[in-house]
Amino acid sequence: MLVLLDGRLNVKGRPNENYAREFLELYTIGKGLPGHVPPSTIPGDYIYFTEQDVQAAARVFSGYDTDFTFLTIDEDTELPRVKIKGTGTVANQHDNDPKEFSDRFGNTVITPDTTLLFGDKATEASMLDELDQLVEMVYAQQETVRNICRRIYRFYVYHEITQTIDNSIIADMANTFVANNFKLQPVIMELLQSQHFYDSATASVDDNNFGALIKSPLDLVLNTLSFFEYNLPDPQTEAEQFYEVTGKILESMKNQGMYFLNPYDVAGYDAYFQYPLYNRNWISANTLTQRYKFIYDNISIDKMEEIKIDIFPFIQQRFASVALNPDDLINELASYLLPMSQAGTEITTERLNYFKSQFFVIGKGLPQGPEAFWEFSWNNADTIPESKEDARGMLQYLLNAMLQSPEYQLF
Repeated sequence: MLVLLDGRLNVKGRPNENYAREFLELYTIGKGLPGHVPPSTIPGDYIYFTEQDVQAAARVFSGYDTDFTFLTIDEDTELPRVKIKGTGTVANQHDNDPKEFSDRFGNTVITPDTTLLFGDKATEASMLDELDQLVEMVYAQQETVRNICRRIYRFYVYHEITQTIDNSIIADMANTFVANNFKLQPVIMELLQSQHFYDSATASVDDNNFGALIKSPLDLVLNTLSFFEYNLPDPQTEAEQFYEVTGKILESMKNQGMYFLNPYDVAGYDAYFQYPLYNRNWISANTLTQRYKFIYDNISIDKMEEIKIDIFPFIQQRFASVALNPDDLINELASYLLPMSQAGTEITTERLNYFKSQFFVIGKGLPQGPEAFWEFSWNNADTIPESKEDARGMLQYLLNAMLQSPEYQLF
């Protein structure tokens, strides 16, 4: 943030408000539940915070600098952190005057702890104490807690949050967040174990939220590699191959719209915050093509790719018990790959027939029929090379259809 949002330019007498503004709007209290916040008629009023609060927070953040030696270590995390601008222990670039916030924060005034000052000058200890005061003040607001819980809900459940859900599910998550001293893990565990999370998997509930989140490029790529039990080259003994493969993975994700760990926007990836589209931002004419290309390229044995997934031995090892019967094989694969409700264990007849039509592309038009051709190819794959290639080709068509299907592209 010191670099991206000009925090290192924020000094006493010349406050830079970039980080303070995003700290409030994007990372903590936010601007309320999108679509349900009345517009403000007062300039500089953002309903839950004001321009006065941005200015006061900017002064709290003043006087810090980057430490590219990485020698300034945080006591709690033991990770490198920022350093103060100043001489010795004196932080002469920090605004040491009281910072008064608006009535949205109860007119709180953040002042330096006199016991931590060097005379009347700021020190690193007094600056960190002001940061603590700021964080405590912001997290004391119920809206901060709800805003963070809404982000968790959107990530795991669905992007649309109604006022009813906000007043019930989100409110319960917020209470858990506070009760557990603002730790995220208990909130996530409670949500993923809740009846609400599993409601849409029951036959009695007609819930379009089930299987409705578009997978991020990270999810799509890693889910696919994980399903096929793909192993990366060893970074110690096969370093060159390791970096070639991981580089290819990162390149593929970038082509799909996720420049990993380097989003284009200060708020992160649009899919996680941009109202009203949210996860739909992952899809465009270009990125959808790239998602399909990743699937096609890496399960096609004849493609010259760093990532090569040979699907035949995988199916032979993991799905041999059902492989001979196309219906059973497709249903078994679907149970792993596609969002399925607990009410039924098989996909619809329409989808089954579609996937079968793709599976039988190679065997169409043969006198013995495609099912007999598959049975022969599968049974003789270990003794007749041509049969193995035919079986691999049929599986390639089938899995390409299933992995490129809308169902697989969704959670």
